Amino acid sequence: MAINFSISRWLDSVVSDQWAREGRALDALGEDLPELILSSAPLAEVHRLDLALFVVFEEASLRVSGALTRLAPSVDALNFSAQQTLDEARHHEVFRRRLDLASAACGQGLAASTEAILIPPLRSFIQRCYEVADGGSFIDGMVLTNLVLEGMAHPLYSYEERYWKPVDPYLARLVRGAFIDETRHVAFGADVVRTLLLDDPARRAKAAALCAEARLAMREVFSFYVREFVGLFDSVARLHPEVFADAEMAPGRLITATPYEEQVAMIHASIDKEHARLIARAGLD
Repeated sequence: MAINFSISRWLDSVVSDQWAREGRALDALGEDLPELILSSAPLAEVHRLDLALFVVFEEASLRVSGALTRLAPSVDALNFSAQQTLDEARHHEVFRRRLDLASAACGQGLAASTEAILIPPLRSFIQRCYEVADGGSFIDGMVLTNLVLEGMAHPLYSYEERYWKPVDPYLARLVRGAFIDETRHVAFGADVVRTLLLDDPARRAKAAALCAEARLAMREVFSFYVREFVGLFDSVARLHPEVFADAEMAPGRLITATPYEEQVAMIHASIDKEHARLIARAGLD
């Protein structure tokens, strides 16, 4: 079935339905930071760093998707880029507002929080995304951002939601909402790329090579972040066993009952599996 990329469909199904529903749920939860985060320095630290990483990723996606609107080669591609730009603007705003609150509680500014989490390999990859978009390549920009940056990140959202649900239900709900949008971005983006490359095997081969190269670069980035955050999450969960007693890292797998190395291996396996499926959908396998 063909995807309906129209703005009217997006307004009805996303803005009027999904976003409105999420807004009501967030209002019911209230955005005040939970007392446990305010009283536990280790928990506050991982909370702030995780929010900072969300803000960094969402800002990069926002800037690239906005730049791609002027490069879109078809009406569907233009509508999709416009929708994604607004989706990412919303994500960036809500995660940034949460990070502002968390940073202020720790006595730090937002800039210090994002600088602390932005490792050089990720900074270099984001800069490359900007250069490609500014250089005028719509397909390469989509490959780097939708298929690699977001495509490898979005499988982690379900883990993030499960981790934060017993501690910060408001953040868990933000992650859930972003996951719904990012799942659409990577799936629709893959279809846009596949359609644009359908009759151009030489260009498709070039895009596949770029995707494979970028995937290796981002695997280095995610290798660092997964090990870093799983270690932090694992330590904090053991400091507060009463809070995380029922918290799962995957359905049926308790965080506190799953060894660190096994958690890392499971997360990487999930990234690899979902990303391989996405690349196949884009016709770049």
